[in-house]
Amino acid sequence: MAPPSAGDYYIKNIASGYFMTADDKDSFLTPVSTIKPTGDLNNKMSFTLRKGDGEWYCISATYSKANVGAPANPQQGSTAIWTRSEVAFRILDAGEALYNIHLVGENFFLYDDLLSTQPFHTVLFNKGSTADSAKWMFLDV
Repeated sequence: MAPPSAGDYYIKNIASGYFMTADDKDSFLTPVSTIKPTGDLNNKMSFTLRKGDGEWYCISATYSKANVGAPANPQQGSTAIWTRSEVAFRILDAGEALYNIHLVGENFFLYDDLLSTQPFHTVLFNKGSTADSAKWMFLDV
């Protein structure tokens, strides 16, 4: 299946059922997290995919305009962070309308840390893993 088109989406992790979420407008360098909605999805759960040159995308929170990013030298289990810089991700087909989000230039995939403290989970980088916790669904806003 082709990657999603550029546009606005809710991004849901298939293993947890949690949605990627933005917190405050000035939360740069803080962790990206997911949350299980208790009601309707809201603007803090809306993300914009911008297509770059080639096959990469930048993922930004519609609410805060912050970009999903990576620390300077990501390692196994590093936390995805909010950044002002555009960070390149490839959106790879994982079957059944699901996708893996791959950090360009690294062998890391975004995954939902299912062991994180409730009500939020932390989004981490996992080396080479495409398990269910690294599978995401892009739902039109």
